[in-house]
Amino acid sequence: MKKNLAYIALFIFFIFSCKKEDVVEPPRDFGDQAIADEQSLEDFLSTHFYNYEDFLDSESQPELVIDTLSGENADKTPLIEQVRKEVIRLKTSEDSFVDHTVYTLVAREGSGVSPSSVDSIYLSYEGILLNRKRFDRSFAPVWFDLTSLVRGFREGVTVLKSGEFSVDEYNVPVFSNYGQGAIFMPSGLGYFNSARGAIPSYSPLIFKIDLYLVKQTDHDGDGILSVDEFDRDGDGIADDTDQDGIPDYLDAN
Repeated sequence: MKKNLAYIALFIFFIFSCKKEDVVEPPRDFGDQAIADEQSLEDFLSTHFYNYEDFLDSESQPELVIDTLSGENADKTPLIEQVRKEVIRLKTSEDSFVDHTVYTLVAREGSGVSPSSVDSIYLSYEGILLNRKRFDRSFAPVWFDLTSLVRGFREGVTVLKSGEFSVDEYNVPVFSNYGQGAIFMPSGLGYFNSARGAIPSYSPLIFKIDLYLVKQTDHDGDGILSVDEFDRDGDGIADDTDQDGIPDYLDAN
């Protein structure tokens, strides 16, 4: 009897000592999540606007601000009527693809050149969630290699152009006529089921961007721009023609 009670007590202890977080939730279906994210993004875009009136002055480059359509702002033009809509096909398995919708806003196009999705860019940015809580921000301009970023960002930023660069009398860099806008992306083109810092899993993301400079990149130094080697078949995955484990854009051989 005592032996049986000991086994029962051990079993109960084991059950209650298992932590809830030890249970791993399987990833959601990409297609179902893409549909849910598209609805969430369109709801946000239909109920929010940006300070487009501040951009009517061609000489100024104001900060892009997103706010709700309520109160004295209820009659503003909603973002849903001002964004561009693009469908990006994401490869989710060997023979399966899921369409994801990215929305991009061009507040000011810029006067220079547009980056490809594999170039390097010099920019300032702010990342927010659909509840408008900030999860990341650059407090000074930074260089990014777009191949290191999530697909929604590297595809979406191509709608903007770089600006003009000069140096003032104090040798301080001055940028003008640069591209300003925002990317609204589903979680499948972001971090999907991976929580990152202040970003919960399955979060659609918004990035506000000031694009200053663009540098066309030849990552492997073979004389062929990375844009011409990265993704010839358009599946969003870096090509590896000789299947040596090194993507073409990094393989000089």
